[in-house]
This record gives sequence, C-alpha cells and structure tokens, in this order.
Amino acid sequence: MNSRATGRREVGEVISTAATGSRGPALPRRGFRIEHPLLVQVVRYAVLGAAGTGANALVFLVLRSWLDSVPANLVALVLSTALSTELNRRFTFGGAAVHRWRSAVQSGGTVLFYAFYSSAVLLLLGLFVDSPSPALESLTVAAASLLGGSIRFLVLRQWVFADDSHGSPHDGTHDDLDADDSAAARR
Repeated sequence: MNSRATGRREVGEVISTAATGSRGPALPRRGFRIEHPLLVQVVRYAVLGAAGTGANALVFLVLRSWLDSVPANLVALVLSTALSTELNRRFTFGGAAVHRWRSAVQSGGTVLFYAFYSSAVLLLLGLFVDSPSPALESLTVAAASLLGGSIRFLVLRQWVFADDSHGSPHDGTHDDLDADDSAAARR
C-alpha cells in the first residue's frame, strides 16, 4: 500500500475514533497523533466546535421563546463557552494543564468578543430582514462564529493550553495550574 493510502487510512481511524470513541489498534493512531499533532487537534476542535455551535443554537432557540434575541444569545454564549473550553481542554488538547488566569482571560475574552460580534450580527440581520425568525437568527450567528472559532483555536493552542516547560524550569508546581491537573503537568 502506498503512503498516500496509508495516510488516508490513519486519518480515517482518527476521525472514526473521535466520532465513535472506539479503541482500534493503538500504535497506528498514536503514531499519527505524534506525527501530525496539529491536524489531530484541528479535527478534534472542528468536531467539538460543530457540537458547541449546535448546543449554542439549541439553547438560543429554547431561550428565544422567553427572551429577545440579544439576551438569549448572551446566555447561550456564556453556557456554551464554559462547556466548550473544558471539553477542548480534555479532548482537543489532551487534558492539558489549566492555567487558571489564562483560561479565565480566554473565557472572558471569548464571551466579550462573541457578545459584541454576535449581537452586531443579530442587529445587522434585523436591518436587512424584517422580523427574522429565531431559526434564521440562530443560523446567522452560527455561520458568523466560524471566524471567531478559528481565532479561538489559535488562542487556546498557543496561549491557554500551551506547554510552558520550555520557558522556565518546571517542577510541577505552578501557581496558575489547576490542582486537579498538577499530576498531568508533571508528566
């Protein structure tokens, strides 16, 4: 089998494992993760991003029954940001140590960015479409979130869950690491 076919099979195994959670042969998957960590992270982030966007849309649509579009969007945003940050830490970034202040800044920054960005998108939609339906509002916010999600991936990868061990001696005792993850940080 040529290397191109082997690569496709390995990518297929990674996607299949990510989608089903099943355990196949450990060595090829582990080898692929080591050789292509960025690709594996991007695929995992995309899967979680799609799920997070879906959850955000669902919460938005439920809340839209009681609230106007902007408040419903803000509540859905806060809930989905908290959940997706933790899921990305565990799944996309392999349970990376949590830098609490970085995570708090990232989560707060994400909420602020999306609050203004998605609220502006909703207000602009209202200017162009008379009485847009909640489904159209949700779809518009979801489509607009693709740009924000790409930026967020880079922030999570390069700053929030970055490995700081190269910058200073690492003895496993960071003030800004979550206590639950101190063992993972020492590995």
